[in-house]
Amino acid sequence: MKEEDKTTENMAAPNPADQKSDKSPEELMGQVSSADESLESGPRVSSVDAMAAESTIETEARPTKVKPKGIKGLLARINIYFLLFILVLVVAAAAFGVTYTMNKREQEIRLTTSELTESDIAELKTTDAIVGDPKQILTIESNAVITGKVVMRDSLDVAGALRIGGPLSLPSIRAGGEGNFGSLQTNDFQAAGNAAVGGILDIVGTVTMGQNLTVKGTGNFGGRVDIGGPATINGNLNVNGTISATGLNFGNIAFSQINTNGAQPGITVSGAAGGGATASISGTDTSGIATINTGGSTGTGILATITFSSAFSGTARPVLTPNGPGCANIAYYVTNMSATQFSIASATAPPAGATCRFNFIVVN
Repeated sequence: MKEEDKTTENMAAPNPADQKSDKSPEELMGQVSSADESLESGPRVSSVDAMAAESTIETEARPTKVKPKGIKGLLARINIYFLLFILVLVVAAAAFGVTYTMNKREQEIRLTTSELTESDIAELKTTDAIVGDPKQILTIESNAVITGKVVMRDSLDVAGALRIGGPLSLPSIRAGGEGNFGSLQTNDFQAAGNAAVGGILDIVGTVTMGQNLTVKGTGNFGGRVDIGGPATINGNLNVNGTISATGLNFGNIAFSQINTNGAQPGITVSGAAGGGATASISGTDTSGIATINTGGSTGTGILATITFSSAFSGTARPVLTPNGPGCANIAYYVTNMSATQFSIASATAPPAGATCRFNFIVVN
């Protein structure tokens, strides 16, 4: 009974290896269609079931691939481009962190400071003490009032505005840029380049100009102005005072009016004017009118002599013309010319009891 059970068990559960056939699926299908008797030796199994069983056996016989676990498994599932993207983000974050740290460190740099005690301040009041060294900086955050003198042995840099309530004495001043002065007084002003003055320039002392002087506004000179070289005036020159010059050379000169000022000269009558003659004069040393009232028994020679109130620098050269018909027909002339006087004379006797007027202009 046991042997029959084993036989029956073997028949019920055939070995998959025994069930496998060496024939191809096409041959098996052919046997099915032709009802080949070779297949009836064992239990009846269709070719389709045989093929399914054969596929199941191959699947069970094929070893199962073990999937990696842990970091390797994670890396196997991550795309390489995603890893590169993560790497770029990490590098950018590191660069930003380094830059931020360096900037913050620069901002947090502060100078080492130390406070002045009362004893230090007292020492500064009484002695010539040295505080710190050239590498240190003295910072005063509050207002400081210094009642004594302040001596700067090195340069002075002022970051803000410099306001001086009293006089400022400087041996020399150099302005690299623009300098604005509400009022500037100097005893000696030297300009190596051009000096442009838009407003009023008051000069107390001597001014030496090495280059051109351009005055766009009004120039008032209360004292003496000496010009050693050529002076070119493109506009009008208004002189309220006296112009003193060793020489004046004009290529062309035009006057709308010539007004002469000065003291009145003197006049004395001479014998050629006749007995009882009189003389008078009006005007100045430069120009005027001489009037001679002849008497009786007139003759030839000097009629009158004019004496200047101020002597000329050289011999005077008067220009004489008759004024009116009184002596228009006589042969008058000028004589005795000098720096202090000149005389009016006639080569013919003037008429007796006549009024002889002469206009004169004197040049030197």
